[in-house]
Amino acid sequence: MEIILNDKSISFQIQYTKASKFNLDFSPEGLITLKAPKKSTLEEINAFMKSNSKAILKFEERMSNRTYLSSVKTYESDENFLFLGKVHKLSDLLSELPATPATEDEAQEALKKFYTAKTKEIITERLAIYEPIIQVKAKSFTIVDSPATWGTCNSKKQLTFNYKLSMARLSAIDYVVIHELCHIMHLNHDRSFWRKVGMYDKDYKMHQDYLARFGAFMTI
Repeated sequence: MEIILNDKSISFQIQYTKASKFNLDFSPEGLITLKAPKKSTLEEINAFMKSNSKAILKFEERMSNRTYLSSVKTYESDENFLFLGKVHKLSDLLSELPATPATEDEAQEALKKFYTAKTKEIITERLAIYEPIIQVKAKSFTIVDSPATWGTCNSKKQLTFNYKLSMARLSAIDYVVIHELCHIMHLNHDRSFWRKVGMYDKDYKMHQDYLARFGAFMTI
């Protein structure tokens, strides 16, 4: 959806909730999400957005400066990296290391180990939640370095997940977990498969869009 603020077209997504109040969410990748009560009218949505035009335009101005979050990394201590959809400084992510990486290669390797470990930890937790709900059981899962996919499932019920997945929002991680678990029952992407995914993640299209639009920033 779009709204014009100060002659500028602003794109945003709407997420309807059971809450009684409107709430704006600004993601570090540049996505604006309006969480709105289920029965909100278009007039109410536009009025709320206009009443928050100052904050929205300030966010848009900040995001136009790509040094805020870039897909090209310098590995300085104050470089920005994503973790669970939020921006963290490199020095904070690697603060538990006994020594600061001396070179870019060392920093990259340390980051890869960090994200791999965190993704494994998160996937273990999310599988424990969603396997009983969907009533399927994966035989195993592996964290991999994949340039093309966020997750896979084969006919032996073996799952893989991209080690960079922990850079994304938890809701997007959940979508990938649900997607792969549903493949245990439907190995293709037919209508039955998507109906199954929609049963457990009604916002799956929004999560697909999120990963497609901002996956380029989920990098080391």
